[in-house]
Amino acid sequence: MDKDNPASSFVENILIILSNLPPGLRSPIIKSRLNEFLSFDTVEKREIIQNVFANYGKIENQALLNVFDSWLNSLADMKSSEINTIFYSYLIELSLNPSLISSFKQDLVASMINVLDGFPPHKKIKILDCFFESIINTPNPILILRVVPPTLIEMTNE
Repeated sequence: MDKDNPASSFVENILIILSNLPPGLRSPIIKSRLNEFLSFDTVEKREIIQNVFANYGKIENQALLNVFDSWLNSLADMKSSEINTIFYSYLIELSLNPSLISSFKQDLVASMINVLDGFPPHKKIKILDCFFESIINTPNPILILRVVPPTLIEMTNE
């Protein structure tokens, strides 16, 4: 996605704005966007996900972790079926574009896992259960499981 793509620029701007908001303002916006995402058709979901993947690297890591924390907390408040739908949509995009996986910065992934690890047990378990259930339901779960950090898998045994 490039600067000529208005949707990509829009997603980049939204990520920047969200990353700079305090959690009390950021979380309700993210909850609203997650519910809106669920109402979109497959093409719209793919476009959003592609734009998120194209633009997350433009956000400073700590700011991105703040958004990620609010995103996970918002997900944890949703029904498991809704969480699965959202995770599945992202995982399908990764399955269709495996080169995206190699572009993830390992230090950022480790920091994201630390965010999840700091969650209360009931939220962490719900997120992990939904995440792994979504992986299993992808057409090629082995592709995704090969790149899941061992520390994330170990969390399921806690």
